[in-house]
Amino acid sequence: MRLGLRAVCFALCGSSVLLSGCASLPWSSAESDRVVGLLERNGDEWTVQRCRDDSIVNVEGAAAVEQLFQRVAQPGQIAIFVDIEGTVRDDRLLTSRVLRMQSTGRGCADEPQSGQWIARGIGDSWRLVVDRQGIRFDGLADQEAGPVPMIAESLPDGSMSFRGAEDNDLELWLYPQDCFDNAGDYRHLTATLTVNGRRLNGCAYKGTDATTP
Repeated sequence: MRLGLRAVCFALCGSSVLLSGCASLPWSSAESDRVVGLLERNGDEWTVQRCRDDSIVNVEGAAAVEQLFQRVAQPGQIAIFVDIEGTVRDDRLLTSRVLRMQSTGRGCADEPQSGQWIARGIGDSWRLVVDRQGIRFDGLADQEAGPVPMIAESLPDGSMSFRGAEDNDLELWLYPQDCFDNAGDYRHLTATLTVNGRRLNGCAYKGTDATTP
């Protein structure tokens, strides 16, 4: 089935597939706002202090946010780095989904990275970015590449794949499934990377350019 989809991709897209892929990418909405900052509970309410300007927004529809916080936060932790997609009106955020929640790392220094999709290994030290120029991969000592022209495809269940257009040595699959890394941090996509036949597991999230045509 996957081979058939790729064949269709080649037939319909021609040379343009080498840059941005054939299939339209799911999980993107031009109408969504993105709020990145420190999530904190104040009584019965949740607020996010934005990273860039320190402004504060109140979070509505916070049931999923609270559930994630209970799982990701360390004991006694009262604020946590969060990356939320939703709609902001009058300093109130109506949450659509949580893209990231991290109790470790560099907090606001981990602002959304440029690219369409960013994947990181769970147990192995690797990082892969999908952007309009192709695939950028680094992390494994003997495997660094980028940008590599790519072929992209999507399946009806929301899964997506990206692979090098010139060989089969590098392929990334993204699945719309919650992902927790070894530190317990959350990202909204599960990733599987195959490099020269070696299968690596990871988590992924939507980058800042995912809504760009």
